[in-house]
Amino acid sequence: MPAPSHKPSTTGGRQPSWRPPACRLLLGSILAIAALLSGCHPARPDNQALIAALHRGRAAEVTVQGPIVGLLPDGNGPDGPHQRFRVDVGQRVVVEVDHNLTLAPRVPVTVGSTVIVHGQFEPDPGRPVIHYTHHPTGAHEGGWIQLNGRRYQ
Repeated sequence: MPAPSHKPSTTGGRQPSWRPPACRLLLGSILAIAALLSGCHPARPDNQALIAALHRGRAAEVTVQGPIVGLLPDGNGPDGPHQRFRVDVGQRVVVEVDHNLTLAPRVPVTVGSTVIVHGQFEPDPGRPVIHYTHHPTGAHEGGWIQLNGRRYQ
């Protein structure tokens, strides 16, 4: 049996290949992972996107940053208990965050602390709210709350 050659091959009508099969497999895996990760960039705060969605009266996936301006009593609905607090996103807009405690841990927020929140914004008249601030459930993209560099989801 002849020794393997690392010279370019032109058989089979394919492009010449000088890489051993293991290298081609590794390279293909790396490219596939890079393609998957290219859509996984971290969301950056964009308070203006929430404000625009509020003015349009439309729901939107948002990431906002702002100080906590109020703590509300936990809510209890059909999806379980929810931690609730209010975040000032600027331009005289305050949004309520409803964080599902069945699906994610409580966030140790205090009035004056700054958070970054990623979730589903609903422009409920008189009570704009962000929810789905927990890991993905299959029905919706996952969200999170970040406080002091720690992410709660």
